[in-house]
Formats: sequence, structure tokens, C-alpha cells
Amino acid sequence: MKAHRTHQQIHRLILSLMLCGFTNRSTCQALRSRPSTSYRWLAGFATSSPPHIQRCNGLSQRSCFDMDTRRTRWESSLVSNDVRRGYSSAIYSHAIEEESTTTTYWSFLNQNKEQADEGTSSNTNLIKNILVCGDGDLSFSAEIAPELNEIGVELFATVLEEEDVHNQVYEFSNANKNTIESYPKHKAMFGVDATKLSDYFGNNGVLFDRIQFNFPHWRGKANNRYNRKLLSDFLQSASTVLAPNGEIHVALCGGQGGCSATTLVEWKGSWTASLYGAEHGLLLADAFPFEAQYRLSSHRGVDRPFNLGKDPLMHVFVKPDGIVESAKDIQLCCRHELHVVIPDDEEGVSSICSLDQIIAGDAIENIIQTIIPDGVRVEVPARKILEVHETHGKDRIAVFLIVYCSERYPVTRTLADEWRAKAENEVGKVIPLRQNRVGRTVSHPFPYPALHPEIKYHTSGVR
Repeated sequence: MKAHRTHQQIHRLILSLMLCGFTNRSTCQALRSRPSTSYRWLAGFATSSPPHIQRCNGLSQRSCFDMDTRRTRWESSLVSNDVRRGYSSAIYSHAIEEESTTTTYWSFLNQNKEQADEGTSSNTNLIKNILVCGDGDLSFSAEIAPELNEIGVELFATVLEEEDVHNQVYEFSNANKNTIESYPKHKAMFGVDATKLSDYFGNNGVLFDRIQFNFPHWRGKANNRYNRKLLSDFLQSASTVLAPNGEIHVALCGGQGGCSATTLVEWKGSWTASLYGAEHGLLLADAFPFEAQYRLSSHRGVDRPFNLGKDPLMHVFVKPDGIVESAKDIQLCCRHELHVVIPDDEEGVSSICSLDQIIAGDAIENIIQTIIPDGVRVEVPARKILEVHETHGKDRIAVFLIVYCSERYPVTRTLADEWRAKAENEVGKVIPLRQNRVGRTVSHPFPYPALHPEIKYHTSGVR
């Protein structure tokens, strides 16, 4: 009897939230049919105290599409007096704990609302539309539709299945579609292949400020090869319909993206998201925790939830503009060794720098940085001096590890190898190079966190 009363109270509370605009009818129906889910959902919805909202400058504000755009004040006699404010993370949150205070980085979406309230709509970076790809049973789009409508953002929600198939597979297909299209600027589209977006939007010239794909996965059980191809094809497709200053957001389970891999083994076991982005001219600008608090319904093409594992991340890709800078711990890199001959005296060195500056690596780094495109950072993190008996020759050799990092410009192996050839040519004008080490191709791209564990293996100066 006690459990029955508790269930009645929960259902009454859910209905109250729906009537107040904090959830939609499909979510309400789902929670009514799953009492255990109701407990978890309500626990996530209600927080004991409101987070301290603080605007921040720079990339985090520009690239994060966070939670907290809906009306947040509500009260109910069915909850304790300590619970006075609720926040939905249906969109997603990017929050950090700082001295027991939660700081939420405001997103483009929130920036839209605030600037609209202030009458500063002249800002050219305002989001006007959002394209959601591969949205399972359309739950994510149905959940964010009210907030987007409130701030005047147009929503295009798409799925791969045709409408009749989608209705057969997903229980809440029709309800979610009706929720989305109840707003005049929103549209639900069926039969849209996320890897061929230009086929659907290219002809009419529609470009999107935000394109989002949550947890892409090849249909059925698949290895990394198929998922990598899906991710690569999507990024290439999305880049063709992305507006200037637009962003592509891809949510991946923990470890799938590989951007923070600390070893090459870990990197090679991931989907190498930043690598495929770079190959299509995109820079991985940000990666932050993503808490998916909407109905995860599409597991290998059927209507059932799936496990996200630990620490899902939202990956934000942009077209390089020379301003947006990627965080150092997610930058993509390529490396190569540069072998120079150490002359017996200063006569063998150009007058533009001293022999000591060259051996220290500072001069080498400066020379290469001047010939590399703006936005690529050059590092010389390690060097080694090989004595004559180690080289089996007649000269001492200085071996430098040269690293190209995607700070504001994407790095690919093809581009890095062009830079390597230019670097050898320019450094060769200043000091002689070891000729049997000239022209060797650079490494495959890898994430910056994996650099230093590998240094000891790549500065030995192979004889």
C-alpha cells in the first residue's frame, strides 16, 4: 500500500512538471510505465540547490551548448522544502566543481536567450538553426524543442528510417514527432542519411549553425572500422552544410573519441575522431563531459536503451578561423626527427644564430615556426647528442624531435610531411643536415597527451 501511494505521488509530480512545461507528454508516458525509471529521472531532475551560473569568455562560452535554458522555478507540496529548483540536462551540461559550487559554462544557446532579452540580436554569432542527425526515436529533439522555440532557433530533427518503418520500430515515434512539429519553426524529417546531408539540404542552400549527432553507431554489432567510416563520412557530410562560424557536435562514449588517449595503443583502439575531422578540414576545438538525460532508445536499430559506459564526451568541431584555439590536451600532432651535423667550430654555422642556440633547440624551433602556417604550433620537446662512435661516421650529430600541433589549424599527415620538407630545407641553409636521415616521412597523427610517453622511443638516433 505504501509503495502504491509513492507511485501515485510520483505520477502526480510528473504530470505537474509536464503541465508546467518541464517535460513533454512522451516522457511522461514513459516514466509512468517504468516506476524504477521515474525514481532515477526525478533524482536527476531535482537538485538541492541551484548552481551558480557564471558567464565565461572565450571558447567554452562559444562552443558549449549547455543545459539550463528552460524555466527553472517550480514548487510542489509533494517534494521536500529543500528541493526548490530543477534543472534539466536534456540538452547537456558542462559543469565543474569549484569549492563546493557548481559553475555552469553558458552556451551559444543560452547566449541567444540572454542577448534576445537584452535586445542585442546584432551579434553575428547567434545560433539561428540546429540540425540533429540520427536521433533514435526523436526523444532528444522532442526534449529540446520547447527551449529552442522559446529563443527562436529553428530545429531540424532527422532519422535514417522512413516514417512508416520508424513508427513500427519506436514506441514514441509519432508522439515525439508531434511534439517537435507543434512548434512552427521545427521540423521532423525521415529517411535522412547523415553521411549525405548535401543531398537533402545542399540544393536549397540551407546552412546550419549547429549540427549534432549523439552517439553514432553502425547498425548491428560492428568493429571500429565500420564506426570510424561512419564518423568520417558524417564529418565530411556535415562540413558541406555547416554555416560560417558553425559547430559540429558529436557525442561519443568514453574512450571512443580518443582525443585524450595517453598511449598510442589507446589511440589506435579508439575511433580517432580528431584525425577524421582534420582530414575534412575541421579542428577539434573542445571536448567536455556530456550527461545524456533524455530517452536513449536506439540500440543497434531497435527500440531499447544502450549503455554509455563511463564519461561520455561531447566533441566540438569547427572550421578553422584563426581565432578558435583547441585546448592543448586534445590537440592532434605529427612528429619527425631532424638530424643535424655538429661542426667543430662556428665556421660551419650560418651567422643568423650561434652553434649553442642550435644545439639547445631554440634556433631550430624558431626557424621552423616561421615557415609553418599560422595556427600550427611547433615544439622541440627533446634532443640527443650522438658522439662519433655512436654514429659510425666522422661527425657528431644532434637529433631533434620536431612536433607539429593543431593549435588553431588542423594537422594531417600529408600537411605535416610538407612542413617537414620545408623545415629540412630551411634548417639546411643554416647548418648541415645528416643526409641519410633527410626525407623520412612524418609519423601518423596522434593526440598530444600521448607525446611524452613516446619521446624516449623516438630520440635515440637510429644508427
